[in-house]
Amino acid sequence: MKNVVIRRWAVVAAGMVLGLGAVGCGAEKSGGSTADHAPGAEIAARTASAATPTPKSPAQSPLTQNQLERAVVDERDVPGWTISRLGDGTDGFGDGTVSALREEATRPVSCAPVGSALSGASKYTPLGSVTRMAQNEDGISGLHLVSYRAADAARVMDELRSALAACTAYTMTFPADTTFEKLRRTGDPHQGDEGVSFRLDVVSRSPSGDSDPYRSLQSFQVIRSGSTVAVFDAVDLDAYRVKKIPAALVTAQMKVLETGGHRR
Repeated sequence: MKNVVIRRWAVVAAGMVLGLGAVGCGAEKSGGSTADHAPGAEIAARTASAATPTPKSPAQSPLTQNQLERAVVDERDVPGWTISRLGDGTDGFGDGTVSALREEATRPVSCAPVGSALSGASKYTPLGSVTRMAQNEDGISGLHLVSYRAADAARVMDELRSALAACTAYTMTFPADTTFEKLRRTGDPHQGDEGVSFRLDVVSRSPSGDSDPYRSLQSFQVIRSGSTVAVFDAVDLDAYRVKKIPAALVTAQMKVLETGGHRR
């Protein structure tokens, strides 16, 4: 039954996560981290990092993949919830698979930071990532934690805010044509070092076009804690209505992240 629930969530929320299998590829084709590819960018990144305000989190260095996996919530932190890995060990799903996305897959390109955020990605190459599905009697939520170089983490948030200010609708052509409409900011979270919240309509069409499009209303919170970016999402699977991000899940995750993770 658990696998059925996971598959159902993955299919219905395909527009939201944009096919995690596709997220696991394309790093070589993307711009990647500016610190990796642009001439002289390492110096610029170090300069920008030095100018970045000291984060609230006690962790001053970017988290490694192992540290990130210890910093993700589990049932100890949110009693009554089931926290599941999404296809751990399979191609394109699981921990450590998120990669920089191609901006040109989003039209207009100026909306690319929003499209990337939905799958826990960006145009910057991450140092590590985890993906979880959180479920209780009230519904299902998705969670991504992505570790970046400090300067890149700040840029992810700056570019997302700029895109949210300019975009109201966009399409993504990869991995499948999906339309995102009625994009709007909502009350931002007051956790971590900075954060943004937004909602949008996801309109998914079958490749053959022989069925009516499926429309879902999806909610997101993106929060930076130090050099880690957390993305939370929620969607009502049975009705077109607002599904709020569970406050208990967000609070628990940020607490674990900001205290340095579980000691195992």
